[in-house]
Amino acid sequence: MTPIFAVILAAPVVLGITVLIYMFYYRRKINKRLAEGNISGKRNVKPMMPPIVFVLVTIICVSAVTVLLVIALSIFSFKNFTSSGSSNGGFDGDPIVDVCMVYKEDLENSPFEGYKTGDEIKGYKMSTEKNGDFTFYCYYVNDNMQGVLPRLIVVPDTKADTSRLSLGFIIKAEEGKKELTFNGSGEPYMFTFDRDSFEGTIRFEEFYFDEALNGTLLSWEEKSERSKVKGVLELDMSYPEPEE
Repeated sequence: MTPIFAVILAAPVVLGITVLIYMFYYRRKINKRLAEGNISGKRNVKPMMPPIVFVLVTIICVSAVTVLLVIALSIFSFKNFTSSGSSNGGFDGDPIVDVCMVYKEDLENSPFEGYKTGDEIKGYKMSTEKNGDFTFYCYYVNDNMQGVLPRLIVVPDTKADTSRLSLGFIIKAEEGKKELTFNGSGEPYMFTFDRDSFEGTIRFEEFYFDEALNGTLLSWEEKSERSKVKGVLELDMSYPEPEE
């Protein structure tokens, strides 16, 4: 359950509990004043707020707080990196492949400092895959660097107009009965995949969708279906058979 959905569900619960508590307190006060013969308020007792007024005030307050929380969570979720993932079939929850998002600022003081989209990277063999609106630059680590550098680097690139659009991605890795699903948003510059033992398939999908879909309950798959700009990369990560 997303935090935004949780806040929306919690709002009527909080409202109901608050009204029940007030009604209990209100009836108790009324009964006490009846017993004292002071229902008309002749002893200068501070009058209580009528239940209908209290309900209306509470609805307004709870609604205002709910709207503010939803706006705050939406801004935090979609202007900062958000991701979610699930793994199935791994040992003790160990993923079948390690996925890492790398941002442009992360390249500073790293072996990849100065890299620009489409450049060669020392220690890697580059190939280019085009699909939809995207070009995917795939870098496969050389044998002598395997275990030292990430096994695979993917740099997605599009020339389409993505202004006023939000980015999303869906990554699915499968190997036999094991699988990993990883998705999210933000502006990662490149993705790295690492796990020497992995010999399955990777499906990488990157897309841009209308900003109006932010904060909705749509799944990443549904946002992808409604995307304006999209590309899909499918890779077989199995090792070639040794030559005899």
